[in-house]
Amino acid sequence: MSLFDISILCPTKYRPEGLEKMWESAINTADSPDSLELVVYVEHYDTETLNKLEELEQKYGSQILKIIGQEEVIYSSLHNICCENSSADLFFCAADDLVFRSQGWDSSAKEVFQEYNDNIVYAYPNDGHWGSELGTHGVFHKNWYNTLGYIAPAIFTVDYSDNYIMDVSRAIGRAIYIPHILVEHMHWTFGKSEFDKTAQEAHSRRASTNNGGIYQSYETKQIQNQDIEKLKTFIELNR
Repeated sequence: MSLFDISILCPTKYRPEGLEKMWESAINTADSPDSLELVVYVEHYDTETLNKLEELEQKYGSQILKIIGQEEVIYSSLHNICCENSSADLFFCAADDLVFRSQGWDSSAKEVFQEYNDNIVYAYPNDGHWGSELGTHGVFHKNWYNTLGYIAPAIFTVDYSDNYIMDVSRAIGRAIYIPHILVEHMHWTFGKSEFDKTAQEAHSRRASTNNGGIYQSYETKQIQNQDIEKLKTFIELNR
């Protein structure tokens, strides 16, 4: 049995301060801070973030788990890698530009899953921009990951994993919005952060790869349909 109730999964790059702010805002607003785990994917050449993680490991001990990437991995696979290595049954797909604003966010997330015996749910908070329309970040149970073999497929170089997840979770009636919990997305396009090196790299990938086209493609819709049926079958078998 895991020591942790929720694993926060966070791929990060060149944002050591943002990573620390996200994590400490999460534990400072959690009802059960000692029950949180931070699983970080960091590139081997990102020395500033590696140094920051050493500091966090000294302060928080086994609550911090780092995965050091040795080769380039497609963007939408990074949370999957974190999930593979996480300890808790529940996991929050996070980013290094989030700030947890609401006290008891962890209890609110756990309460959602208590309503579903199969635990196939995407529970997402208000991100300060999209509201109920789009869950840019949120909480899953390992049953989702184990049923599909991923959180979202490894096909996007930037963006659209959240759209994919929303489509699937809505199709099975399990997209659950938690309006009273604010986990603010401090995205540069919202004017909440600088257009830093990490944002510039992501923006370059937007220009070089038609992720919108990949998302809208027949092949992707086929994968989505298969995922929807797998999750529906799991739900039916666990009634």
